[in-house]
Amino acid sequence: MTKVLQIGEGNFLRAFAEDYIQKANEKGLINKEVIICQPRSNTKTINALKAQGCEYHVTLAGRFGGEVVNVRKKINCVSQCIDTQSEYSKLEELFCDEELEIIITNTTEAGICFDENEKRDDVPNKNIPARLTNLLYKRYNAGLKGLIFLPVELIEDNADTLRKYMLEYSKIWNLDENFIDYIKNDCSFCNTLVDRIVSGHKEDDEDVCSVNAEPYASWVIQADERLKKAFPLDGFDGIQFSNDLAPYRTRKVRILNGTHTMSVLAAYMCGIDIVRDMMNNELFAEYINLGLEEIKQTINLPKEELDSFANSVLERFNNPFIDHKLYDISLNSMAKFGTRCLPSIMDYMKINGKAPKILSFAFAALIAFYLKEGTDREYTPNDSECIIYGNYGCDPVREILSDEMTWGENLYDNEMLYKAVFNSYESIRINGIENAVKEVVYG
Repeated sequence: MTKVLQIGEGNFLRAFAEDYIQKANEKGLINKEVIICQPRSNTKTINALKAQGCEYHVTLAGRFGGEVVNVRKKINCVSQCIDTQSEYSKLEELFCDEELEIIITNTTEAGICFDENEKRDDVPNKNIPARLTNLLYKRYNAGLKGLIFLPVELIEDNADTLRKYMLEYSKIWNLDENFIDYIKNDCSFCNTLVDRIVSGHKEDDEDVCSVNAEPYASWVIQADERLKKAFPLDGFDGIQFSNDLAPYRTRKVRILNGTHTMSVLAAYMCGIDIVRDMMNNELFAEYINLGLEEIKQTINLPKEELDSFANSVLERFNNPFIDHKLYDISLNSMAKFGTRCLPSIMDYMKINGKAPKILSFAFAALIAFYLKEGTDREYTPNDSECIIYGNYGCDPVREILSDEMTWGENLYDNEMLYKAVFNSYESIRINGIENAVKEVVYG
């Protein structure tokens, strides 16, 4: 049995990586045990896991494959939990164990970073790449083979970034040149893209370490030959190996996140409060379907792959066990629209020579939401004060599209886009948001 060290004791990994490893172990596809340590000083979860023999329950609840799923399972693939602060020597011993094979990390987006003030003697290092460099150096000096690093932090090229910072520490700490070659040539760093909504622990659950999550999960991995041999799970239950993660990242951001962003503001202005109710509203169900068709045209993946992913997104939005509030999702919508929806709009116009109907309307609804036009709802937009209380003049569409700081370019210069957004905004302002949605959906 080979060993996986997991740096990260939080809800996400325990409902994601352990769930995958447990299922693959049970099917005889792999034979691995997991050791968990925490990246920071907080020992609450580590101590709670230790107190119950490193076992806990995961409940998967939601819609999946056209069915409502509500399954509770015990996770027992974790063999040990190590307190990084008081048991650091155990980590050093583990890194000198021949059976250690894979390192999985989830230290939040801020965890993979570089701090030039981090010293080699500052053990355990607060900085995660520094800590891993120190621990890996122990393994190198023990004459053992390199490791596979499988970070799941939600940053682009997460493994490449981790590798870059570990090499930086090796240089500023004046470690052996052969160790630098060891990192480059004997270790594998595999970029990943992960997706699962983990809602966390329910207070009334007697298992204090239990975690609730949706049934859907996706783990796209830029796998090299070594990982393929150690973790032969390509095609297993949402795991996919690919040489290029970019299309899958684009798929997730534009379809999953973009569909949220293009729909929730208009739905909230129409008096709808949670995602599930929006999905079960006939008008918005059609609005979302039409918008998805526009988005899918802009992504370079096979149509059947995009259709399958889009259908899974609709199922996830219709989860009967999660009350996901539209107002909560509306946080920082101006910035979100720029990263999640605007690229689809621009690519759609390049492909079709015209502005997309639904996505342009969504842009207008964004502006109307901040100016509270076309709705009777009382609310305060969920954003920074400078955006909420900006002076947008008599032509707010022109003013907002001209904001290069927000969009990275002056969108008002694009006459095609300006006209489409302006016309939709005027429809919202004059007719009200619900009538405007009906007009754009049904013509």
